[in-house]
Order: sequence, then C-alpha cells, then structure tokens
Amino acid sequence: MVARPSVCLRRLARGRRSQLVGFGRFLANRRVTVNRLIEGWSDQTTVAVAGRHVLAIQDTSEINFRTTSKRQRGLGEIGKGNGRGVLLHAMLALDASTGSCLGPVAGRIWTRRGRIKIAHQKRRTKSKESHRWIETAERAKIVLAAAVMVTVVADRESDIFAEWATLPGPNFHLITRSMHDRRLVNGNSLYAAAERFAFTTQRRVALPTREGKRQARLATLTLRFGEVELARPENTRDRNLPQSVALTLVEVVERSLPTGTEAVHWRLLTTHQVADAAAAWQIVDWYKMRWTIEQFWRLLKLQGLKLEDSQLETAERLIKITAIAVKAAVAT
Repeated sequence: MVARPSVCLRRLARGRRSQLVGFGRFLANRRVTVNRLIEGWSDQTTVAVAGRHVLAIQDTSEINFRTTSKRQRGLGEIGKGNGRGVLLHAMLALDASTGSCLGPVAGRIWTRRGRIKIAHQKRRTKSKESHRWIETAERAKIVLAAAVMVTVVADRESDIFAEWATLPGPNFHLITRSMHDRRLVNGNSLYAAAERFAFTTQRRVALPTREGKRQARLATLTLRFGEVELARPENTRDRNLPQSVALTLVEVVERSLPTGTEAVHWRLLTTHQVADAAAAWQIVDWYKMRWTIEQFWRLLKLQGLKLEDSQLETAERLIKITAIAVKAAVAT
C-alpha cells in the first residue's frame, strides 16, 4: 500500500492473479481479526516512544463507502443517516518536542448495527460510542509505557467529564478543546469564569489552510488562563465519578481579524499545571500539533490511499482493509 499507494487489491497485485487471490484469502481468513490488526499498529511505536514526552493525538473519522439501496455491503449508517460506511477512531504518537510522528497507538473500527433506542443521557458512559475516547487512552497507557510523559490531545468531542475524572495519572495528562459551558463547583459557568481572567500576552500564529473553511493566514492571538474546578454533571448516570475535577483553562482569542474571516477562539482544558504565560502558550503549541491527525485523514482518504474507493463486497473485509490502511497511511 505504501509503495503503490493504493488499497485497490488489483493494483496491489500488479496484475498477478495469484497475488490477488492471496490478498482475498487473507482478508477472508477468520483468524485475521480486526482486533489483531489494530494490536499490530503499535509494534514499532512501543519502542520509538522510549524516553520521550509523547503527544497521543486521537480523533474519529467516517469512512464513507459508496453504496446503493441494493448494494449496501452490510454497512451501517454514518453521518446524519445519509451515507453508509465505517467509523475509524485512531490515536497517533508524536514527539512533543519535534512534532515527528512515532507511529499509531490504538483505536477502534466499527460499523453501526441499527439505531440505539435508549436516549443518550439515560446510558452510562461505557455503553456509549463516546467511550472510545476513554478506552483508547487507557490502551495508550500500556502501549506508551516507556515514555517519560504522555499528553493525550483531542478536539471538542472528547470533552467528557468521565474522561477528566478517570484518565489522568502520574505523567499522564490531557489537553482537550472545550465543547460544553460546564457548571463549576462554585456555581458559576466555565465560560463566565474565563471572562474574569486577565488577558496576558499576544502571539502571531500561522494557521494552515482548511479546505472549504479558511485560507492559510497569520492570526494574532491573545492569551488568558486560570484554574477551574468542574462539577460532576447533575444528570450523569455515572454516579461513581468524583463530585469535581480541578483543571486549568487556557483561552486564546483572535480579537481583531480580517473582514470576512472567522475568529479563532480556543478554550483548552488541561490537567497540566500552568504557572505562567509561557506554560500556557506551551499548551497551545501542543494542541496545534493535533493538525497532524488531520493530515493522516487526508492521506488515508482523499489524496493518498483513497480508502473510500475500495470496492470490497462486505463490511467485514472493508473494516479489515481499513485497519491495514491505517498503518500504511502513518508510514506514508
């Protein structure tokens, strides 16, 4: 896959029928499971992370395979129900100092089997799809055991109270972009508390192009930060969680911007201690490295392996080819 680059079995076989048949038999083999393939992602990563501070960046993407009403290939709904495919959750290890990619860590690949009828708020975290954020980070504690420090970095969907309450440990930290204006133990809201933090310093930050959303540009960001204590959500089904969690909120705002552009506004929650503006900017810099996983999705789907073009006939084989393609995309 890396050499071609493609996931098309005919292209990988280079016209040799024996190779094509061999690839097909491999994917059909019941002993070749998606769990075993995912476990193999981290074979080299466990060695490469030794002695480093590792950023463990995780994210989820939908792999939209082409289907028709008569040829759904056993795939479940994705998006808003207007497509069919598989969901891929992946974690990549980066060197926190250099940003170099050290390899894949862990993840999950699945296709939905119908719709869950029990309301989201009436289920415990372990019975929700969102538990993948916690499950993958827990696996990272094993895979990345040789690292001197691990910081799990994720976007807003990972802002889950159960994650803040259960994952952090000695030299195991989190940085997540806030999605919820949470209730604090003092009765205030998270965002209202941030309004009382004093702005400290400014920095010009290079923003990469986001296709269809923005052009690359330099943004002048203003920083403020402070300690907050999140209260456990009142309606949670996870009654075993602590009543509160102490974190640091780092907020960067683009207060003046070019006409017709959307302002940058990041609210980053972290378990790292932040004593001064320099430490707060370090949190921002680590969060910026999350962009690497967006490049990974691009290589996997749009401009590299073009995984979504695969014509394999069954969901089982499509999930397996996805698991193999993850390692190829990271190598690329």
